[in-house]
This record gives sequence, structure tokens and C-alpha cells, in this order.
Amino acid sequence: MCRNELNLQREDQALDDGIARMGEVVFSNQSMPVLRALGLGSCIGLCVLDPVLKLGCIAHIMLPESRSSKASTAPAKFADTTVEYIANEMRAKGAVKSRLRSAIVGGAQLFSFGEANERLDVGRRNAEVVKRMLKKAGIKLVAEDIGGSKGRTVILNTITGEVLVKQAGTQEYCLAKLS
Repeated sequence: MCRNELNLQREDQALDDGIARMGEVVFSNQSMPVLRALGLGSCIGLCVLDPVLKLGCIAHIMLPESRSSKASTAPAKFADTTVEYIANEMRAKGAVKSRLRSAIVGGAQLFSFGEANERLDVGRRNAEVVKRMLKKAGIKLVAEDIGGSKGRTVILNTITGEVLVKQAGTQEYCLAKLS
């Protein structure tokens, strides 16, 4: 179970360190154990943790597929390239693939297009590709909070393994404990 969520609020209001902005991935370190992805609409916040090393990361994934040379310069921007990039970086930092645990948050459809083309539902497509790539990489998906029509923020505490979610208009809650 997650401990009191209030203890995991922004620990240093003056610093933006630990925030994955759109198209970025941020890895934890001793001075930055709490990671965040803010304002996830159709984007996916992907949290990955090696609970033994307490090494984790959070990615703010924008689009489902790279289909261009930009994937090599911005691998965290695309759902089809982010998971492999994270797996390689985590291994390089000493993580063991069989211990990796993940959670995904976001993938909302913020605008209604009626019965329009499914390609316009970027949030659903982002979530589908991330889940497929996690399975392909052998990274266990522990929890998800995806879909709907509201934006979210996700927080990963790499020390406790807690994944907290705050959806617009709701209370923050503990989605999972990855450790």
C-alpha cells in the first residue's frame, strides 16, 4: 500500500528538476528520487523502476510512431522508440531487465471528434503502442490509468516505488507501488 500521499508532494518548490517535459525522459539519482510528468493529455507518462537499485525514470511520450529520422534525436517523443531507449539506458546504469516494473498514465482523448477517424485518437494509440513495446521488451506492466477525457499528472517516487496520479478535478491517489 502507498503511504500518505501528502508526503510525496513537490519536495523542493524552487526546483524543476525531475520533471519530464513533452518528449523527454528523466532518470532518477540520489539527489532527485522523485520524478514527475505534468499535464498529460493524450501523452503517456511512462514510469519504469528497478526496485532493488531504486533506479527509475519517467518519460513524457507525445506520439505513437516515429516514422522519421527524429526518433534518433528525440527517442522519448515517440511511443515506438521510448521503451527500447529506456531499457538500454536502465541496463547501462546497472538495472536488471527481469526486475523492471512499469506503470502508464495518460492517453486521454481531450477533444470529441464524434465518429471521426480513429487516427485522431492519439491518446488511445499512444497507450496501445507503449503497452505493445513494454511486452516486447519484457518489462512488466503493473498498473495503468489511461483513457477518458481529462488530463493527468503522474509522480514516481523511486525510493518507495509509489506511483501517484492526479487527474483534473480529482484528489491525488496512489495508482501502484512498483517495488
